[in-house]
Amino acid sequence: MINLFRQFILCTKQYLQCNKADHIFNIRLVFFLWAIVVALPLTVTSQEKKENDKVLSKSEAVFDSLLKQGISVIFTDPQKTRELVSEALAMEPGIDTSKIMRVYNILGTTHQLQASYSKAMDYYYEGLKYAGKEEDLLMTAHLYHNLGSSYLKTGNHRDALKFYMIGLRIYKEIDSKRYIASSHNNIGLLYMEMDNYKMALENYKEAIRNRPINDSIGISATFSNMGALYLEMDLIDSAFYFQNKSIEMDIKTGNNFGLTVGYQELAEAYLSSGEYLKSIENYQLSKATAKEINHHFQMALADLGMSKVYLILNEPKIALHYADSSFQIAADMDNIKLKQETHEVYSKIFEQTKDFKKAFENYQSSVQLRDSLINQTKLHQIYNLEIDELNMAGEIQQLEIQRQELLLSKKNNIIIFIVVVFVLILSGLYLLNKNFNHRRKVNLQKTILSLNEKKSRAATEAEIQERKRIGQDLHDGLGQMLSVARLNISVLQQKSMLTNERKKELLDAVMQSVDEAFYELRNISHNLAPSVLATKGFANAIRELVDQVNQSKHIKVHLEMYGLNGNLDGILENTLYRAVQELMNNAIKHANANNFDLQIIKSDDEITLMAEDDGDGFDINKTLIIAGGGLANIRSRIENLKGSIFIDAKVQRGTIISIVIPLTKPNYASENH
Repeated sequence: MINLFRQFILCTKQYLQCNKADHIFNIRLVFFLWAIVVALPLTVTSQEKKENDKVLSKSEAVFDSLLKQGISVIFTDPQKTRELVSEALAMEPGIDTSKIMRVYNILGTTHQLQASYSKAMDYYYEGLKYAGKEEDLLMTAHLYHNLGSSYLKTGNHRDALKFYMIGLRIYKEIDSKRYIASSHNNIGLLYMEMDNYKMALENYKEAIRNRPINDSIGISATFSNMGALYLEMDLIDSAFYFQNKSIEMDIKTGNNFGLTVGYQELAEAYLSSGEYLKSIENYQLSKATAKEINHHFQMALADLGMSKVYLILNEPKIALHYADSSFQIAADMDNIKLKQETHEVYSKIFEQTKDFKKAFENYQSSVQLRDSLINQTKLHQIYNLEIDELNMAGEIQQLEIQRQELLLSKKNNIIIFIVVVFVLILSGLYLLNKNFNHRRKVNLQKTILSLNEKKSRAATEAEIQERKRIGQDLHDGLGQMLSVARLNISVLQQKSMLTNERKKELLDAVMQSVDEAFYELRNISHNLAPSVLATKGFANAIRELVDQVNQSKHIKVHLEMYGLNGNLDGILENTLYRAVQELMNNAIKHANANNFDLQIIKSDDEITLMAEDDGDGFDINKTLIIAGGGLANIRSRIENLKGSIFIDAKVQRGTIISIVIPLTKPNYASENH
């Protein structure tokens, strides 16, 4: 029994990929059927595991035996399967509905294998009549899924997608990753047949994402389908890539049926690319592999493919030979779809040999068979209505039961209580949220006030420090010069007996001291309110400052300015000018630098000042914490303009300082921009 089960698993796994209809699609037919039959052996296995706990009754044992025998030959002899399963159903009328659904699923599968889709749908619909009577959601999903496959084979894409989506929804409810992947794979085939390549590719990718890692056969099947899709899209290289990848996986796993399909599709790819000899070679490989596993249907597809190739090569006799072989298998299997396609090839062969009578007869036969397949869906419109009515009746009955239960248990008071509690909880959450937002606003206001206080203090400290610096300049510079002048004048007053030459020297010294005092006074005044900004503009004021420093020979200043083609806001100009003065002063007095590089760049959104010297550098952590220091004053002024200052300095390495101030209108934008 176990060996028989294992043989069935191998057979069904090898059949997993077969699902191709016209041209590309008919070689994947059995992929639809895998999800139909696979639940059956799983149930048998479950029963075998319970044999030690419970001895089946004689009738149940016979039923299970007939069912397993039928499953074991379902792909090689569908008629035999029907006889065995029908016998089991007739002898066990009282079995549970789950088994009845499974039996009808098997019967439908046997007809679908032979392309008798009308009879297949009869059994699937019959099985769905038992859906909902027991909680066998997996088998219910299988039946809906297989109905979708039948409608797809007959060209009814709308109903096919409808039933596929119902099956997919149930598979997702029971979290069956494997069948979710199979559903997406078949939905991809549907969109592929409708030439909606984007949706087909999305569903194939979704199938790959849901495949278990160890499901190499399923992954190989999806790769094969992707290869067929790229072939339809005339992306030959991609088609070859996925087909070869599928074949490699099948060789590795020993999946001979997968190889028959892979070689078949690779032959289709070579046929589309015009490589006819390689196409024939792969059709022959497909047929040889199918012969090894006694798979007549795949042998017929290979013969039909070679017949088409030889027809293109203008070899009608050889084409007729392979067409005859294909038709013989189709007749033995009573496969309507295979007969229809073979008649179509016959018509083309006889047309090439100028036998137009036979060509027309075979064309008529092909059209009649195709029409019969298409018209099968019209015979089942009543089943759609019947299933919908059954579902609706079940829903109405369920609602009535729920209503009675609510009336008997008097749950209205409980519901009202729950609603009241819910409202109270929502109200509490609302109040908590409102209180939280209020506290957050208060904290934000406190933070803003604290920051404003710190800025105000920093500005006051900067003003005090500036006044100290001015006082120091007046005392050390101007005061000293005036003291020298007063001393010389005092000498002139007290010593009247000085020679004229000595008086002239003293007067010259006085005049020089007075001139120097005027010069120092002008510098101090200029530093207090640089008039050059108003008279010459910011750019020229910077150039003049640089020239003055360069003339002093204390340091060499290199200046570059870009974009300063108009006047800036007065506060912004004054701040930047003071910053340049302070940075130059630091480089000369504290850093002992030899070179000072200055760049000022203005764009539409901001103005950037970069200063670099090669001086002694300093410790940032110590210098920036000095209250009222030069760098602290610069930082305070820059931040008042919503700007940023970046300082890169280390001892004995020099200093790089960057200042960026946004030109946000109306405060600091260029007036002439």
